[in-house]
Amino acid sequence: MLKNRKIEMQITSYLAGECSPAEQQVIAGLIHTDSDYSEVYAALKPIWDNPVFQPVSENYNVDNAWLNVSKHISDNPLSVVPHSRFRKSGTIRLLKYAASIAAVLMVAFTVFQLSHENKAVMKSFASGSAVSSPVALSDGSHIVLNAGSEVKYREKFGSDGREVYFWGEAFFEIASDPTRPFVIETGDARIKVLGTSFNVKAYPNTGITEVVVNTGTVLFYHVDNNNNILGQVVLQKGDKGIYDRISRKLAKMRNNNPNFISWKTGILVFDQTSLDKVMEVVGEKYGVTFHIKDSELSRLKLTATFDNESLDSVIEVLSLVHKLQFTHNGKDYLVKK
Repeated sequence: MLKNRKIEMQITSYLAGECSPAEQQVIAGLIHTDSDYSEVYAALKPIWDNPVFQPVSENYNVDNAWLNVSKHISDNPLSVVPHSRFRKSGTIRLLKYAASIAAVLMVAFTVFQLSHENKAVMKSFASGSAVSSPVALSDGSHIVLNAGSEVKYREKFGSDGREVYFWGEAFFEIASDPTRPFVIETGDARIKVLGTSFNVKAYPNTGITEVVVNTGTVLFYHVDNNNNILGQVVLQKGDKGIYDRISRKLAKMRNNNPNFISWKTGILVFDQTSLDKVMEVVGEKYGVTFHIKDSELSRLKLTATFDNESLDSVIEVLSLVHKLQFTHNGKDYLVKK
């Protein structure tokens, strides 16, 4: 250990140009002939020449680098030198040596920080055939997914922003953070918020992305291949935004559907609603399709509230109120008088 310390001090003096010409020749010869000298020189020379942060390799093992630095420090503890032994040149060499160790520590720490910041761990969650339980994000936000939906997000959001990637239908409750906007990407459509709640519907096979705001304010926009904004609308509570991914047209309107999150709440509300619209909403909620045999039935109206009722219970009410008959084959229902 003492031998290595002596070699490190000699090479530090050599690199600092503090050796006499004769000492420089001796140390240069040892570097080329003595493996101990060559190993220490190879370790200190890059740090001495370039005491700056190096680009992080994708394959750089941060944990191993940190263990090596820690081991070097523990194996080579600093010794107390009596005051009488200090000389100016020795002090300079010690400072240079300390600077080289500090540079190693700074590089290792920077590599550790950059690798953890840039290599964000992505998580994916799919709801399958049922409504999901709330998915909690690291910033305190929550997402509830309807059936057949998927979301991808960082396990831990960085300091630059909060982004998720999404397809399907979900209700988002976003924690407020003015310094980090929350952005949902679904194809070329984007929803950007600071803190609010809203419903997003963007199943790939429909070609439509729909946003309904429950609380707060939302920026709804679409982009080109270079992420340049092509069109945008600001949505507030009660607004609905619709983006057609085929025609690339964006529209804003008031939401007149009280059942836009019935898939999440389980509550269906109808107020003098036409039967064909009732069948559409009930069918979407329970994943079935209704076929009305007589077009005259569409004129019938319904005023009712269903609070987490089963499909059979809803059909039973409709049968009693309007004297209707329902026959079904799998998920297809025929409705007639």
